[in-house]
Amino acid sequence: MFHAIVVDDENAALSRFERIASKDERIVIDGKFLYAEDAVAFIKEHPVDIAFLDIEMPEINGLELAERLMEIDPYIRVIFVTAYNQYALNAFRVHAIGYLLKPLDSQEFMEQINLLSRRYRQRLEKSAKTPLLVRCFGRFSVYTEDENAPVIRWKTAKAEELFALLIHFQGRIKPKEYLIDILWPELEPEKSVNLFRVTCTYLRSALAEKGFSDILIREFDGYKINTELIDCDLFRFRQEVRSISSLKTENLNELSDLYLGEYLEGKPYDWAAGTRTQLESDFKKIQHCLADAYCAHGLGDKALAMLERVLMFDPCDEETVMRIIHIELQKGDHTSAIRTYRKFEKILMEELGIAPSGKFPSEVL
Repeated sequence: MFHAIVVDDENAALSRFERIASKDERIVIDGKFLYAEDAVAFIKEHPVDIAFLDIEMPEINGLELAERLMEIDPYIRVIFVTAYNQYALNAFRVHAIGYLLKPLDSQEFMEQINLLSRRYRQRLEKSAKTPLLVRCFGRFSVYTEDENAPVIRWKTAKAEELFALLIHFQGRIKPKEYLIDILWPELEPEKSVNLFRVTCTYLRSALAEKGFSDILIREFDGYKINTELIDCDLFRFRQEVRSISSLKTENLNELSDLYLGEYLEGKPYDWAAGTRTQLESDFKKIQHCLADAYCAHGLGDKALAMLERVLMFDPCDEETVMRIIHIELQKGDHTSAIRTYRKFEKILMEELGIAPSGKFPSEVL
């Protein structure tokens, strides 16, 4: 069974779609939207399998909406429903898996779902094979079987960066020119194009040597990686963190364990900076959620362990230090609370040359 949303700026089109889709028991419509922004907000909180999108819509067209939805959930499947077949090429550029013309036809709809079902079965068959293991948190590493197996060796630093960049986009196709601008922003076009060609060759060779020749895919002069052949901590982290508020303690701990260090630690990739900051922020939220859960059950020591893990990566995080001090005071351990404050005070002065904000409890000041 596939869960889906439908986006169209015409109520009549939404009603017709729902009427046709209701005849196929493999499809469950979780949401119908007249406005693209409503669909974006819904997807942030409710993962679905398929997005059926009209292309011609005001403010945000279907192509732009597809990009935004796949940024939120790279695994979502996009099928366009439109009266304008000249959009077909652009549709597939954003990795749509299907294309239906209006007025929607029941037989064509069923054939599209049949195709989707076949691809899903193939994906399950592929997933039964040993995937390529990619670790993005902490040291960037690529393993062939497990973390004790041989590591992929890259012929050049740019071959490694190109692979990391494609992992960063999580299976979304990116034009060659876009990738070149990121990797060689200062070079002349002719030279950068030649370097890109050579780098792609190095990348393919390194993967093929270990039996993963199908991971790098070229489509419409754009490039992507086949995420179905990859087990990546980044993919799992970003998929699960969207539902952080509804996760159980066990699942939060599993998510926390994925974060072994900052994203692409030690790599001087400017394009990763924004994502690195966001992922660190997500990690802190996870640790604070775990602390809340343990405090609620009277497990102060476990709560402290969760918060102290934040300080391993960011010793200057004042919110976390304040939380630790409050828990220590609640336990009646004033000595530890004062020691925590003094240590933080020293770190702030040495690292940033500033003093704490003064919002701490009077008992420790």
